[in-house]
Amino acid sequence: MRSIGFVKKTNTTTIIEILEEYADGLEGVEKKKHLWVLYEFHLASEKTKIHPLGCDDLPEIGVFASRSPSRPNRIGMSLVTLVKREGNMLYVKGLDALPETPILDIKPFAGVYDMPYGAVLPKQEIFRRIKKDDLVKDYLDLEVQLQASGFDLTLREIHKLDGNGTVDFDNSSRVIASSFHIPFEDDTMFLPAGYYKVIYNEVVKIPRDIMALGRPRSSLIRNGATILTAVWDPGYEGRSESGLVVYNPRGIRLKRNARILQLVFFKLTEETEEEYNGLFRGENI
Repeated sequence: MRSIGFVKKTNTTTIIEILEEYADGLEGVEKKKHLWVLYEFHLASEKTKIHPLGCDDLPEIGVFASRSPSRPNRIGMSLVTLVKREGNMLYVKGLDALPETPILDIKPFAGVYDMPYGAVLPKQEIFRRIKKDDLVKDYLDLEVQLQASGFDLTLREIHKLDGNGTVDFDNSSRVIASSFHIPFEDDTMFLPAGYYKVIYNEVVKIPRDIMALGRPRSSLIRNGATILTAVWDPGYEGRSESGLVVYNPRGIRLKRNARILQLVFFKLTEETEEEYNGLFRGENI
């Protein structure tokens, strides 16, 4: 193998300098957010067994069960964040390599291959995105609504349809059926069997690298009702609406602010190039 470039350190970021003869291989890399960088541990020895974390007090293990730099081919690998590209120079963060380290290869991170356990956001990541990106706002109780793999949306309003609508191919003739608001009585509402529209308390803001699907909470289903939802696309922001179908011939009683839908967030394999900018963006806010 031969080096395609070398590491140059700075105070804030790491610079990877690609040799001129390989510079055309960088075309398009600036569109990627994360990169795998393969490099040579050029100052390391070659071993097949090591002490984990370099601690002699720990029993030896095989090098292939570790991330030790001392390995037969001395190949290192880091997942880095690309800050910018300037010609044949890549400015990255997260590269665990010393100055003058030879670079062997660069590959884009691809979630479809590099995330073998799926891409559903867990509780801790949803919490982080709520605090960092306003993924969900206007929630009532974050601790209660945050679930192991989703977020519960709560009931703000119920509407009844009183008109018909039209659905076509390109939305040029689209008509959304009119509806009227049904007020709560003492924070409770009884709904006979039928179809209704619900509006949630929470405002959802979906970034470019996430989409979401909603599923009715099991308590709703066990009482003979369900929620009909579409996809929350990247770029959507709004106080969402969904369909509520009451199948139970004896109806159902709902309390204001009831948790009725669990929103499940999915990480895309990469940021979408075109986000949602349709009619319902910014609805009800």
